[in-house]
Amino acid sequence: MLGLLLGLSSSLCWGTADFFGGLQARRLPALTVAMWSQLTGGLILLLVLLVSGTTPTTGSFVWGMVAGVCGALAITTFYQGLAIGIMSIVSPIAAAGVVVPVVGSLLLGEVPGPLVGVGLLLTIGGIVLVSLQTGPPAEQHVRPTRNHIVLALAAALGFGLFFVVVDRGTAAPGASPLWVIMGARCSAQGVFITLHALRRQPIQWPGRRIIPIGIIGVLDTTANVLFGFAAQAGNLAVVSVLGSLYPVVTIGLSRVLLAERLSLPQHGGVALVLGGVWLLAIG
Repeated sequence: MLGLLLGLSSSLCWGTADFFGGLQARRLPALTVAMWSQLTGGLILLLVLLVSGTTPTTGSFVWGMVAGVCGALAITTFYQGLAIGIMSIVSPIAAAGVVVPVVGSLLLGEVPGPLVGVGLLLTIGGIVLVSLQTGPPAEQHVRPTRNHIVLALAAALGFGLFFVVVDRGTAAPGASPLWVIMGARCSAQGVFITLHALRRQPIQWPGRRIIPIGIIGVLDTTANVLFGFAAQAGNLAVVSVLGSLYPVVTIGLSRVLLAERLSLPQHGGVALVLGGVWLLAIG
């Protein structure tokens, strides 16, 4: 029961952070939003670790650093996709990252069950449907390209790898989920600084937007910590189901606050992706 509650709580925090992170990425570069939100969340987590006196283990911290590289690339591309695309489409595609552990199992020779096969078909079919653009874009900011689909798929790959590595980190002997996520936050900053250097862009201070961006970072870090504890306390497959429900929160906020409109095929595609994610997680 504890694992279920933690997994559900993580999806609530992720979905809220994703929605407002996407909004900030429409006003500032996605890399800026990702970097400062992750840094703020990491500093708060560091304070928690110092107060709690939790000691790190090498295994958990190293696995966390590996996860941080995947997560940093994923969150940057995800925010870019949310900034230029329709959130109700980008978010469920990014949640399709649960395909990653399934493919990994296939490569290791593990034969998936029938639910996994159906889930893969539903997820792929749903992605095709939500990629269809019929009529004018739902919002003025949406560009008439498929860039947001590509960015969402890239984010899905990064998130899938992140979940797999976090699970490995929490399974290490004497591992603390807090230190796994702390390791992730440390390596993520290295990725953000490297991306700034590669793009020859100075690191931009977000100004007054640092407060909402900081709140986003705290929500995202909280979600990661909750998922880490959930993976340690419960069955990873079940926890992944609940953690993958975050698009429901993002889609709900997008409909209420942004009045996003989708075509009938796109509505069906969102339903197929979410259904496919569910089957992949429980299969």
